[in-house]
Amino acid sequence: MDITTYAVAVVAAILLPVLIAVLVACLSPNAEQRGDAYRVLARICSTVERVFRRRA
Repeated sequence: MDITTYAVAVVAAILLPVLIAVLVACLSPNAEQRGDAYRVLARICSTVERVFRRRA
């Protein structure tokens, strides 16, 4: 199976914001930033859920 540049770009575009949000949520001493990061994660998860529901 060939991994194309497009596939790598799509995976990076999905995983990079998730990784950043997780790191901020776990490591930030600022409570407001942690709360924002958790909200971003929740929004990403709901968007992914909607996409997969549409496909089903």
